[in-house]
Amino acid sequence: MNRRIAMALTGATVLLTSLAACGESGSSTSSSGSSGSESSAAGGGDTIAANLVLGGPPEFENRADGLPGLKDVYGVTFGEFRKLDAGGPLTINALKNGQIDAADIFTTDPSIAANDFVVLEDPKDLYAAQNVLPLINTAKATDGVKAVLNAVSAKLTTDDLIDLNEKVINEKQDPAAVAKQWLADKGLDAAGSQAAGTDLTVGSANFQENVILANVYAQALQAQGATVDTQLNIGSRETYMPGLQDGSIDLIPEYSGVLLQFFDPKASAVSSDDVYAALPAALPSGLSVLEQSAAQDKDAIVVTKDTADKYGLSSIADLAKAP
Repeated sequence: MNRRIAMALTGATVLLTSLAACGESGSSTSSSGSSGSESSAAGGGDTIAANLVLGGPPEFENRADGLPGLKDVYGVTFGEFRKLDAGGPLTINALKNGQIDAADIFTTDPSIAANDFVVLEDPKDLYAAQNVLPLINTAKATDGVKAVLNAVSAKLTTDDLIDLNEKVINEKQDPAAVAKQWLADKGLDAAGSQAAGTDLTVGSANFQENVILANVYAQALQAQGATVDTQLNIGSRETYMPGLQDGSIDLIPEYSGVLLQFFDPKASAVSSDDVYAALPAALPSGLSVLEQSAAQDKDAIVVTKDTADKYGLSSIADLAKAP
C-alpha cells in the first residue's frame, strides 16, 4: 500500500476513534468505561483534579511532563484522561463543548484568546523551554541545508508563531500560502543554490502550527535548489519518530524541551540554553538538531473561564486543592 495512503487511513482511524471518545452528550465528568481513546487516571484523592477530565495527545499519558509530571511535581491526578490530538481541533472543540474540563494546549494557539480560555500558571517549571528548531537526518544536514534552515531559525519569533496560527486556524488560510508569505516578508524566498543536489522529505506532526513550519522549511529549501517531498499531518512523535530514524523522513520542525524529554525522560534542563545544550547527547545516532529559533510554543494546562471561576484556578498547583 502507498505509504501516504496508509498514513492517511491510520490518521482517519485515530480521528474517528477520538471523536467517538468525546461522545455527544457534552458531559465531561461522568466516569464512563475506558476505550482505545480514554484511560483512567484515578487515584488523585479528594482534589479538584480528581473531579475533572483532561484531554491531550496520546503521548501525554506517559510523557515526563505529561500525566507523570503533573503527579510528581504538583500532586495532580485527573479523574480521567482522554486521548485526543496535539492541541488541535479535537482538543479545542472538546474543551469548548464541555466534553473535557482541562486540556494540554500550546501557548501560541489563537483559540485560547478567541475562546477566553485560561492558561494555568506553571510556577514549578514543569514545562521546560520549547524553542522551535529543525530535527534532521544527520546525513542530509549538508552545509547548504544547515545555512538555509539556520536562516529561518534566525528570523522566527514567538509573535510570528501567533500570527501564523491566527491566519491558518482562525482565518482558515492555506498553510502553504501562509508559509510562502512569511518567507517573502522575511526576505527568505530568493532563489539560490545553497541546497542544490539534496533530496529531502519534510514531515510534520498533526497540528496546524507544525504543518505551517514544515511548509516554511520545505519552501525555503526548495527556493535554494533542494528537491523536497512533504509528508504532513503524520501524527504524534510515536508515529513520526520511527520514520526519522529509518530515513523515510529527513526533517521535521520540533520543540526543544519536549524533544529532550522524549529521548531522556530524566532530563532536568529548563532554560532555553540548557535544554539546547543537552539535546545532542540525548538524540539517537543519525539525528541532529540545527540552530534553535527564539520562537517558543510551550505546552500549557488550559481550562475554560467557567471552570477557572468555579474552582478558583489560576495555577496548576490549584488543581491539587480540595474542591
